[in-house]
Amino acid sequence: MNTQNVQNGTLNVVRTMATSVLFLVGTIGYSAYVLFELLGSFTGGSEIMNMFNNIMAQSGAYSSMDYQSLQMLSGIFGSTSVISTLFGLIPAMVLVAGIWMVFAAAKQNKLPGIAATGMTMIRVIVIIELVLSCIAVFAVAAIGFLVVLGMGSLAGYYGEGTPVVVIMVLILIVILAVCAINIIYYVKLGGTVKRMKETMITGRPDTKVSLFVEILCYLGGAGSAISALMSLVGLDIFGFLSNAGMGTASICFGMLLRQYRNKMQTLEMNPQAYQAQPGAGQQSAAPHQAQQAQPGAAQQNAAPQQAYQTQPGAAPQQTYQAQPGAAPQQTYQAQPGAAPQMYQTPQTEEYGETTLLGGQMVQNGMLKMVHLIRRKTGEDICINKESFWIGKDAGYVDYCIKDNTAISRRHALITIRDDVCYIQDNHSTNRVFVNGYVLEAGVDTRISNGDVIRMGDEEFVVSIG
Repeated sequence: MNTQNVQNGTLNVVRTMATSVLFLVGTIGYSAYVLFELLGSFTGGSEIMNMFNNIMAQSGAYSSMDYQSLQMLSGIFGSTSVISTLFGLIPAMVLVAGIWMVFAAAKQNKLPGIAATGMTMIRVIVIIELVLSCIAVFAVAAIGFLVVLGMGSLAGYYGEGTPVVVIMVLILIVILAVCAINIIYYVKLGGTVKRMKETMITGRPDTKVSLFVEILCYLGGAGSAISALMSLVGLDIFGFLSNAGMGTASICFGMLLRQYRNKMQTLEMNPQAYQAQPGAGQQSAAPHQAQQAQPGAAQQNAAPQQAYQTQPGAAPQQTYQAQPGAAPQQTYQAQPGAAPQMYQTPQTEEYGETTLLGGQMVQNGMLKMVHLIRRKTGEDICINKESFWIGKDAGYVDYCIKDNTAISRRHALITIRDDVCYIQDNHSTNRVFVNGYVLEAGVDTRISNGDVIRMGDEEFVVSIG
């Protein structure tokens, strides 16, 4: 029961934080950064530099040929800058799309759904940035080594320049240290994103959220704020807006990481915390508890019927019960070991074997059918086979859910055996949940009347009767 509570509480934390104002502000800020960086690449450089060139041209400091050459070179470099900026912003655009997918899935209460895809996109970009950072470290180290070696040769030839070599070595060390921090940041960030995605899918709390990433988020936000002020001084409006957006996003996401870590720690210590509906787990498990904790409750409500339903072959008993005044009838009822009742066992076995062939089952001596009620459409799906597949590939499933990317080709398998109904996750992309608890792939899980099954963004209510 504690596991069920942890699942519900964890998913509720993820859903609440992904739809919070802080997450939305951070997402909008990062989107603004990408947008204004893109617009800034089309509008050219700082307004002050443009104004300076115009003043110099009007004052005669530039000849007509110099000014035309300057304009031509500015156009060439401007076009190159636009192209390089566009390529450089592709990872940021993918990150923006991934973050918005997480927000949309949480807002529609369809976790993991497309949120898992969004987290995968984010992690892929982080891995790409990590690889590029490693390449940059080797490039900087190689170039720096050659530069220092060349400066050392010049210093030895002229007998001077030793201070310059020392300064170059110090600069190289600082650059390599920054690159190393950048690599560590992407390694930690990739691990954090991976664990968050696993928590979103499995519903298990994980407190391993990198403090290093959180600190760098704050430092990056402060650096972006300083850059925004410098852009404002230079009258670079788009630069100011993009840096302001990046600073806002960095600080917001840093605060979210801290809150997320604290709430995961709370969930590990108190599984009952952060549950959206504290009684939901108990209500969902009511059919199981009714069968396990109070096996005789149903018999007390309908004692005469169940007494003979468990023994369907005892036809004479129903007649005797309808006429309780007959002395011989009461004698047979008081003595269940009498000869007429010995024929009940073979008739019950034959009855059970017949019903199982059609996907039916016997519970408490009653013939029952399993149905799934699809919440989106209200459709009643009859499980009319012992093995019943659900997915989106019409050629390989018994019930097809078309035009839904959240559903896998053969998403889940429902089986009926030994008068019990089971469901199995067929290693689907978006998993299968029963009453908010994620199922282990490839393992049968028993389901009962009233249970809620979720596959991607589809929900089904189990009806056995």
